Amino acid sequence: MGDSKSVTITLEDIITLEARCLEQIREDVLYAVRNDAKLRAVLTSKNYDDFKNIVDAAHLTPLSTSDKRNAKTKNRIWNNSAMRD
Repeated sequence: MGDSKSVTITLEDIITLEARCLEQIREDVLYAVRNDAKLRAVLTSKNYDDFKNIVDAAHLTPLSTSDKRNAKTKNRIWNNSAMRD
């Protein structure tokens, strides 16, 4: 038949492959979240700006009660742009 050549896979190759796979999974999840937001926004938005804002904020999650009560984050300014003059 043919010559069989062995291929050596290094630990670096595995780490690189794992990182690429995890990044692709993150991108796929974000795509699905944004696509769902687009489908909802098509029905609910009144103009393009509303549509764009809904899609742009699709990946955001509300602060939990524990986040609000946490001493490390309680006094944090969450919306820096609101503080600008």
